[in-house]
Amino acid sequence: MPHDKLGNYLSWKEYWTRFKTGVEGITPFQQARMSYRSTWIILLGIVLGIVFASMSLANLWWLLVILIGALGNTMVQQIGNYQRLSLLRRLQGES
Repeated sequence: MPHDKLGNYLSWKEYWTRFKTGVEGITPFQQARMSYRSTWIILLGIVLGIVFASMSLANLWWLLVILIGALGNTMVQQIGNYQRLSLLRRLQGES
């Protein structure tokens, strides 16, 4: 059974109601910041995948091709995340 921060047990219906309310309260700035930070982890995984796939080029050449394509796509996504985050920071007056 789920419980709240005070340790009180909640029904599943109450838990999902609170969860939905919390998710709906996420601001666009919080969404942009989380997207930007999370994409760095994805990029790290892709780069490590490229390194390991290039070590076994004879067997994993096809994976290397896929990862290089994913790297380009994810880098463009990261640039977009950065631009959106910068814009929201300027609108909020943060540095």
